[in-house]
Amino acid sequence: MSLLILAVDQRPWLTQALYGHTGTALPAQRAAITDGKHLVLDGLLAALDAEPRLAAHAGILVDDQLGAGVPERARARQVTLSMPVERGGCDLYETEPADLPGYLAHFRPELPKVLVRYNPDGSAADNREQRTRLAGVSQAVRDSGGRFLFELLVPPTAQQRTIPGEVFDTEVRPGLIHRAMAEIMPEVPVDVWKVEHLGAPEHYRRAADLAAETGGECILLGANAPRATVDGWLTDAAANGFTGFAIGRSIWWDSLRGLLAGELTRPEAIAAVAANYRHFAGTFLQ
Repeated sequence: MSLLILAVDQRPWLTQALYGHTGTALPAQRAAITDGKHLVLDGLLAALDAEPRLAAHAGILVDDQLGAGVPERARARQVTLSMPVERGGCDLYETEPADLPGYLAHFRPELPKVLVRYNPDGSAADNREQRTRLAGVSQAVRDSGGRFLFELLVPPTAQQRTIPGEVFDTEVRPGLIHRAMAEIMPEVPVDVWKVEHLGAPEHYRRAADLAAETGGECILLGANAPRATVDGWLTDAAANGFTGFAIGRSIWWDSLRGLLAGELTRPEAIAAVAANYRHFAGTFLQ
């Protein structure tokens, strides 16, 4: 079954984008961001009300820090719940919260998620340490009854940054993603891989086949790309073994920013989120 996740777990990025800092949000800022994350859920629910066939596939990825109350509302509506268990903005993976078993027992997310920056051509010691940490997280997730969602980002090394960006994205990074998956899989059981776009169809197929070797699957992240670009990625991914997506800012950023700027009413913002989610869902499922 397809897994179509609306991602709204951004924390440091969101406070930076909205308020120009990555520190602790001030009370008024926190309230505005939290309200915005509830708006995103409202948009998802509006999409499901308008198109009930999507309910079986729908999920939301949200944090409890700036999204307080959203996980509970999502569970009450039987939306698949994914929640982050990493400290935001870290180059080397760190688990957050400290009491991971307690956190998982309290919120009961079906898909606890980690975001990991891992380049197989990077520091071997750092990569080894990350695998060790993540093996423990994977076990805790399995012990909780959840499925482990692993968001893999492959930032270029200093040497790779000399490669033109488009060449790196389409010709170099796909192979690095495949290698990273192959290094991680023997030590860290993963149920769902969330990966960046892979360019050529055969690169998507290779990632899907790698994941399947250990009973896993792949979904595509949106990377805040324009709609037409994401549509192309989704079409290639769906045709080559991927089972869904986790798209965030491409769905809700304009609505949230417009609402906070007074350019959109709340009903208009909710309707726009719903329309964007339905569009990408339709593109993937067609």
